[in-house]
Amino acid sequence: MGSRSIVSITLFFSSLVLLLAGAITYRANLVLDAATETLRHTHDTELALEHTLSVLRDAETGQRGYLLTRRAEYLAPYEAALAQIDTQLGELDALFADDPAARQALDELTALVRVKTDELERTIELERNGATADALAVVLTDAGRFAMDEIRAVTERMQRDEDRKLQAQLEAETNARAAAVRSIAALTVLAIGILIVFVLVVRRDTARRRASEQRLATTLRSIGDAVIATDENGVVNLSNPLAETLIGWKAGEALGKPVDEVFRIINEESRAPAESPVSKVLREGRTVGLANHTLLIRRDGVETPIEDSAAPIIDDRGGILGVVVVFRDATGARAAEQALRDADHRKNEFLAVLAHELRNPLAPIRQASHIARSAAATPAQIGWSTGVIERQVGHMARLLDDLLDVSRITRGTLEVRKSRVELASVIEAAIEMARPLFDERNHTLSLDVSSQPLPLDADPLRIAQVFANLLTNAAKYTSSGGKIRLSAASAGDYAEVRIVDNGVGMSGESLANIFQMFVQIASPLDRNESGLGIGLALSKALVELHAGTIEASSPGPGQGSEFLVRLPLARERRVEAPKAAAPAPQRAASLRIVVADDNRDAAATLAALLELSGHEVAVVNDGAAALEAIEESRPDIALLDIGMPTLNGYDIAKRVRATEWGGAITLVAVTGWGQDADRDQAFAAGFDHHWVKPVDSTLALELCNTATPRSPR
Repeated sequence: MGSRSIVSITLFFSSLVLLLAGAITYRANLVLDAATETLRHTHDTELALEHTLSVLRDAETGQRGYLLTRRAEYLAPYEAALAQIDTQLGELDALFADDPAARQALDELTALVRVKTDELERTIELERNGATADALAVVLTDAGRFAMDEIRAVTERMQRDEDRKLQAQLEAETNARAAAVRSIAALTVLAIGILIVFVLVVRRDTARRRASEQRLATTLRSIGDAVIATDENGVVNLSNPLAETLIGWKAGEALGKPVDEVFRIINEESRAPAESPVSKVLREGRTVGLANHTLLIRRDGVETPIEDSAAPIIDDRGGILGVVVVFRDATGARAAEQALRDADHRKNEFLAVLAHELRNPLAPIRQASHIARSAAATPAQIGWSTGVIERQVGHMARLLDDLLDVSRITRGTLEVRKSRVELASVIEAAIEMARPLFDERNHTLSLDVSSQPLPLDADPLRIAQVFANLLTNAAKYTSSGGKIRLSAASAGDYAEVRIVDNGVGMSGESLANIFQMFVQIASPLDRNESGLGIGLALSKALVELHAGTIEASSPGPGQGSEFLVRLPLARERRVEAPKAAAPAPQRAASLRIVVADDNRDAAATLAALLELSGHEVAVVNDGAAALEAIEESRPDIALLDIGMPTLNGYDIAKRVRATEWGGAITLVAVTGWGQDADRDQAFAAGFDHHWVKPVDSTLALELCNTATPRSPR
């Protein structure tokens, strides 16, 4: 067979192997992407399942408290939980939309949830109607407990299924990675084979040496790996362009030099020099590969992680003519591996912290409910227990609000509503939010706020949230009786707010990661501090939405910390002279109010609260009845649920506003949806206010206290 035939056959088979290796590598990347998506789906699913269980426990706690005391305030956690059930089930339904097997389990879970909620509603309704014995009989059937046990079992099974899917995907990713490694080995063998073929051709056909060398150079340039070849003494006699880039030596400079001088490698972990693969091949006479964690030191000192293999070049008599080394930059592969490991670790750590934070309030709620239902409890103890339950439920609500904000940041939908506001008033609001923790820890807060106006074009609620997060963070990581200082002043076109504490301080490593999502200064096992590790990340996102910056500094552990927030000052604008305030109207003794909600318990309890304040309240449970009640009574205020049968709240608002008398009615949207888009839709339909369930009773009473009868009697 002639030299040309040998070359042609070799190039043909090399092309096939290159295509196959490329396909295997591409598939490995697809599997890695699928593993990442499965990891995200598993995280979202387990979080949603845990939240569903938490909501049902809250509902059960409220039911037990009400059955034992018959006090309406014990229904607050129950009603709040029921308002979230459909949302949670809808989230699970979306997560399992493309998984028939999981949907079967979800249908089972949904049915069990309906059984449980029906049992809760039935007992509460019986108790309201005075049938205490009947309500107790329903409880004693243990149907609710059995349903809850089944719900836990189904939830655990679904979580196990998700974990199995994740494990299977990770195993597939491992197999794909192994296939990619095998493709690298195949390419190595291919490269070695090509080199051997061409060396043999050159040795056999001296007259065609120049043409063969040209073909060899062309082939090496087409190979996607770096190649260095040496003679039997380990002296470099060939390198391709990619090898020149990685080692930092031009081909002409490397020729004739010992391979150890141009191909320098060390162990990534020990930093000790690694044995040259050329030396090992010459000693053992076989193909070898470097150990994991190998770094190539370029001529200018830059370090590059590599994957490689080396093989002997054998002549016709079996003698070693030299060694060929094939290697590639492994930076991307190692980064992908580490990212997957980090994501899995952070997912597990976050889920553990989230479960801890959501369960933490359950213990005081349960204990407070036991105290309240005790026959020996005094009125003071019952009042104290109610306060504990309200505080702990509020804590859980704040956790969920933070999670929703994180979700908006991830999707890029977090918005701010800017207005002209004074920095001092924002700081005052933030201090009020953080005050309970300062009082609990007996901290001293000193203020140094400039007396000069510091106007901002900002969302006052969001900026107050930032400063409250920073103050709370300082209080949490400062021992009892600590000192915390807040100062605010102008610096050029910016307002600067500094919060300095004498707490635990931070290391350089902590400072580098402090604003990352789900990062805390210390592990939850090292410090007994609450939180999900999202407050500072959320604060950074909010500050940047206001074109500002936030920085953290610390002299070191045990030496306190300082946070600096810089926000652009508002440009001066002409202020019109204030108009004379109209005399405040005298509020009538009572208002006419329509409460419309297809959740009968929610409507009835809200109406009862308003009636206790002396207002005349009409309660309806569907959209058509709500519109009819408004047309008949022409109320001062209408509290309308959005999702009602026959007619939704948006349509009711539009029809009311279209009438001659509709503009005099205060319309309030009461809904479980609290996104910015939901508020915009409510205001576009004609609502004056948008309240997210569960409705804060204080908010409802304040609205009534400031309203006056405007519609004709």
